[in-house]
Amino acid sequence: MDDIKIVNLDAKDDYTRVADLMYRASDYVEMETGKANNPGFVHATLNDAPPVCGPDDRFLRGLERPDGTLAGFAGSIRHYPKHGHWYMGLLILDPDARGDGLGRKAAKYVIDEARADNAPCIRIAVLDVNTGARAFWDKMGFEHERTVKASQNEDGNERHILKLDLTGE
Repeated sequence: MDDIKIVNLDAKDDYTRVADLMYRASDYVEMETGKANNPGFVHATLNDAPPVCGPDDRFLRGLERPDGTLAGFAGSIRHYPKHGHWYMGLLILDPDARGDGLGRKAAKYVIDEARADNAPCIRIAVLDVNTGARAFWDKMGFEHERTVKASQNEDGNERHILKLDLTGE
């Protein structure tokens, strides 16, 4: 894990590296989208953000191995759902990199970015079926804020919105 660097990614220039990671982490992609190999998911992960978020409010971070491949990806935005608040859109790891503390390293990096930006909190949405992720975020100190029911118009997954208060630390 010590040889993995957290680097800034570019949606266009790093598309292939992120797509390769998503292919390797197809278990999660299938859990969320119903399809293991989903180029639309990769594009959305790298490019989609709420209209209130400008280009400078989107942060794409790669967990880069010495060979240039990605062991993980962390995407976050600021000013959502309210001005000043942060939201982690996705933290995904290569299955070979899970369980070694890399998820904690990436999450802490993003949390520290939010804290340095004076954010009062950071949120993440966790799929109801992703019990491992829920346990991870609970251990990171996130607390359940609300549950968003599955919608027929979307992917059919119920999500739990978890929140970490950054003001009391």
